[in-house]
Amino acid sequence: MPRSKLRHRKSERAAPTRAAVHQIFVVSDATGRTAEMVVRAAVVQFRGAEVHLALRPHVRSPEAVRAAVRAASQARGLIVHTLVSPELRNVILTEGRAQEVPTIDLLGPLLLRLEDLLHLQPMAKPGLFRDLDQEYRHRFEVVEFAVKHDDGQDPGGMVQADVVLVGVSRTSKTPLSMFLAGRGLRVANVPVVYKLSLPEEITRVDARRVVGLTIKPERLVELRRARLRQMETPPKFPYADPRQVWAELEYAQELFARAGWAVVDVTDKSIEEVAAEVLVLTGIDQPSRQVAGRGRRHPPAWHRTSD
Repeated sequence: MPRSKLRHRKSERAAPTRAAVHQIFVVSDATGRTAEMVVRAAVVQFRGAEVHLALRPHVRSPEAVRAAVRAASQARGLIVHTLVSPELRNVILTEGRAQEVPTIDLLGPLLLRLEDLLHLQPMAKPGLFRDLDQEYRHRFEVVEFAVKHDDGQDPGGMVQADVVLVGVSRTSKTPLSMFLAGRGLRVANVPVVYKLSLPEEITRVDARRVVGLTIKPERLVELRRARLRQMETPPKFPYADPRQVWAELEYAQELFARAGWAVVDVTDKSIEEVAAEVLVLTGIDQPSRQVAGRGRRHPPAWHRTSD
């Protein structure tokens, strides 16, 4: 055999074969991110596979389903979907069979099993998981905001707060901030220190969003002395001196009156009671009889805000 032909045949055998690119259509009535993550988790198990994902989000009509199936048929691809509507799941199954397009239903079988287990009908409403995820992210963000703006930290971000709490030490600013953050609010709190000015940034906050916290002097003395005992500090320390406490509270009241802020007395009130008053005073909630606390008993888990 001539050497030229031999070399030609060797080069034919040595030429690498290029893997075909396979099309997977991810069809969803929402963003499609859930299905996309599942498909990617599966594809990664096939090393060297050439796969292209075509995302088809917000498919919410039979016409849109048929268009997706036609596109998959033309590309000789596979469809993976997370359609919550039984009608649309039936359409994509029927159209897929008619056009010889394989379809994989990620949600349908699970919804049917859950329906049997829970004895409930699924709502078949698209985008619920995304809404839940956004709500979770918001709650995480507001708690992070409360921590970042606790005790006067980062005063520059105070203007972004839904509520700003102001008060002397031991008026429950921090636990109240966290409780309100649990309601989905951005809360900052600022300490009042005797004869020291408040941060200049607080003047840029709408006065209707600022609430001053006060407490009976006798109760504040008790709380501060208890705090000193925990810290193993002599009880005669100025922090718990009655005259110092009176002076601080009077100074705080002057600041509140000068700025025109609403004031809540937290003495012997639960966190829930104080929070309810704050929400009404800031206009976030509407007034109710419970806010006034008339004829209301404390719940079983009642505890003082100032403890």
